[in-house]
Amino acid sequence: MNKKLNNLLLNLILLCLATTSYSQVTLGKNGTFSNKWYSGTLVLKNKDTLTGVVKFENSSTTKDLIGLRGVGGNNKIFYKKTKEIKKKLKFKKELVDYFIIKNNNGKTVKFAYVKTSKKNLKLFQVLIEGKVSLYLKKGVQNMYLDNGNSTTIIQNDIDLYYVKKENEPYASNRFFANVFKSFKKTAGKYFSDCDNVVRKIENDEFNSDDLYEIIEEYNNCK
Repeated sequence: MNKKLNNLLLNLILLCLATTSYSQVTLGKNGTFSNKWYSGTLVLKNKDTLTGVVKFENSSTTKDLIGLRGVGGNNKIFYKKTKEIKKKLKFKKELVDYFIIKNNNGKTVKFAYVKTSKKNLKLFQVLIEGKVSLYLKKGVQNMYLDNGNSTTIIQNDIDLYYVKKENEPYASNRFFANVFKSFKKTAGKYFSDCDNVVRKIENDEFNSDDLYEIIEEYNNCK
């Protein structure tokens, strides 16, 4: 096999490779939630409510050899009554129910730890709560491009949405777009007990970009 063919095959492989990772939650263009204190309220699983300043930290926030960042590690929540106080309380994610803070833009935002499997508990921004809840997870997608002499990594921030019905034990990203499943078919089945939503999905009035609107209408369906 000659060198040109080798390079062509390598390029095709690299172009097809895209890894997606899920980083710490981003709160506005002025920085990330990680390692910064925000005014807010922290609610624990035992229903204790703490009002003051809250900080989220992830023990793995640097890139590794394959370009992933913010993956794994033990997420912890820190709390203080005020920023000026030196002593802080630390809570493992298993002890935290949710917290509400003001982000960099002054907007009030809610975050909650939600199970995505029996062993996985992930931190999400809560967008909608109801018969179906909608959660947002920030991620980073890496694209690898080979220019012949070296490989360039292009990183794109992505939003990954999870949904969970009240009677479901785990949240899932069942509507994450890919070539192996049809949004119309998947969504039609998931929201099948609301005729109006199903009709709009089948008539292309709703598509995968309208997940927020779909869930809002579903939650108000009678």
